[in-house]
Amino acid sequence: MITNLNIKNFVIVKELELKFEEGLQILTGETGTGKSIIVGAINVIFGGAIHAGMLYDETKPALLEVTFNVDKSNIKFFELLSKHGVDFSENEVFFLREIFTNLRGKSFLNGRRISNSIVKEFREVLLDFHSQRDQQKLFNENIQLEVLDKFGNLVSQRDEFEQNFKELQSKIKELEKLQEQEKTAQERVKLYEYQIGEFEEINLKIGEDEKLQNELNFLNHAEEILNHSSLLEQEIYEKENSVYDIINSFIHKLSNFKDDNSHIKKAITSLRESLGDLDDTISEIRQIQNSINLDSLRQEEVEEKLNTINSIKAKYKKNVPEILDYCSKIKGEISSFTSVKNKIIKINQEIDKDSKEIWKKANLLTKKRKEAAKILEDEIQTNIHKLAIPDARIKIRFDKEIIEKKINNELYGLTYSGQDKIEIFFSANIGVKMQPFKYAASGGELSRFLLTIKKILSDKLEKKTIIFDEIDIGLGGKTAELLGEFIFNISKFHQVICITHLPQIASYAKDHFLIDKKSGMNLTEVEIKKIDKTERKQEIARMLAGSKTELALKHAAEILSLKRK
Repeated sequence: MITNLNIKNFVIVKELELKFEEGLQILTGETGTGKSIIVGAINVIFGGAIHAGMLYDETKPALLEVTFNVDKSNIKFFELLSKHGVDFSENEVFFLREIFTNLRGKSFLNGRRISNSIVKEFREVLLDFHSQRDQQKLFNENIQLEVLDKFGNLVSQRDEFEQNFKELQSKIKELEKLQEQEKTAQERVKLYEYQIGEFEEINLKIGEDEKLQNELNFLNHAEEILNHSSLLEQEIYEKENSVYDIINSFIHKLSNFKDDNSHIKKAITSLRESLGDLDDTISEIRQIQNSINLDSLRQEEVEEKLNTINSIKAKYKKNVPEILDYCSKIKGEISSFTSVKNKIIKINQEIDKDSKEIWKKANLLTKKRKEAAKILEDEIQTNIHKLAIPDARIKIRFDKEIIEKKINNELYGLTYSGQDKIEIFFSANIGVKMQPFKYAASGGELSRFLLTIKKILSDKLEKKTIIFDEIDIGLGGKTAELLGEFIFNISKFHQVICITHLPQIASYAKDHFLIDKKSGMNLTEVEIKKIDKTERKQEIARMLAGSKTELALKHAAEILSLKRK
């Protein structure tokens, strides 16, 4: 609620400080005293347009400051503070707007410079101007749905639905992303599967190409190797005077002298060792001969496989270890692709399940809204009859989008608020067909309709300061009394600042401020003061009769003596 309003050098106000309390704060005064300056100042503080004539003294700047004590239940306000990083303590904030002589302005929140757009954000959560602009909001079907949900205590259920809907939409977007990945990967996976088939067909192993090359070289020279090994065996063993025979002969001849000379003994030992080495050599040669296969089929087989391996190496520009690493990598990518397919299956199942659940919740929300709508229709109709529209009829009509489900799981017929589109239909007169409210209601009817809504929802809305600026134009008598009662009932839950010219409304005030205009020395200045019980009776008398006659004072006393509870 507003606790202080300070105005300096603004229009016809030189300097003014007002202290407001909770409940109904009434401002009255004779026509032309500048009652709307208070509302105008608050409006300018919260981003209203600056124009010529706003400076009392055009050589000095104007300073407009308002202080709020904010109820902890106003969650949106505290979210805004956090969003914009504003320091806050003891539930008080103050907004200041400075208007310079060049008619430019600066806005401040708790001493910190802020933009006009931020000021307007705070206006939405702190103030409710009962103005034509706010009345126009009632034409918006989303606002009408908000009114219904607040009346039916369905906001938390709707918020839960909205959260579920966002989660479902998030899953749908994830599914679309995975499907796009799958589509992009399919061609690549086909290529990878073909390449893996190539690698696995030849059963590549590290070092196999070198081993096959060595074997091929051996097979290509097998006959030559066989001839050389046979000749060597003959020279060593088989021919007359073979190497083996010659060495044996020397050993035999020298053995007669081995005891005579140590060198001869060593030579004989070496020769005998040489014979052993020759035996080993012949054994190896025979192994070579046994391993030689002059079958051309094996040579062709080795050559063919080696050519295949070399062809793969050339094709991929990689050696065998690199090819095996590449094969392992693309197998991993195929496995990831399989994982994507499994995710798609899983998320599709979740979406199907969640879709069924969210439709159940949407249908339940619709059912409760329709139940609440019937009660709200009666409430509005009963209350608006009291405000001089006795034949008014109200109907809240429900509509739906086409409800279907696309293949890609995008849900038609559902929004963040459910499946309902509602529109208020209205007729002010008997025999006149009901039409959408935005076409059927006049300005006065619209104002009273909005007041009725505020009265009905007063205990369900976030706590704000509600400002009524001469809402009572054109009303009087019993209707004015009922209008005062409406505003008073709203003030039980919200601070209300009301400018009025009707005594029936003024009599409901918790605090009553009198606005007076004084002229002198070529200047006009507004003064506002909070009036006491006696002054209040005199002001009500003036409002009743235009003058403070004895009869008017008596009538004023009677009005003020009525219980305002």
